[in-house]
Amino acid sequence: MVKDKYDELLKSLGMDNLISTKVANLKAPMPGLVINISVEVGQTVQKGDALLILEAMKMENVIKSPTDGIIKNILVKKGDAVEKNQVLLNF
Repeated sequence: MVKDKYDELLKSLGMDNLISTKVANLKAPMPGLVINISVEVGQTVQKGDALLILEAMKMENVIKSPTDGIIKNILVKKGDAVEKNQVLLNF
């Protein structure tokens, strides 16, 4: 594989293996209220699948899967208020 200056820059920043990094947790991107949960434990999801709806600032935000995987734990329930970076579920 031919590497250019951008490949070298990514390697120097430690970002050369991001594609192979496994996502284990889904965290809330903002504080809000869990309106709906679209998945259940044991369900297989694909990257981009809708997992839950989080209401923040009177807007409903669809939180999508950042990776392919299987839902191991759901740590929130419908109606829960969550803080930014709170873990919502585990893959």
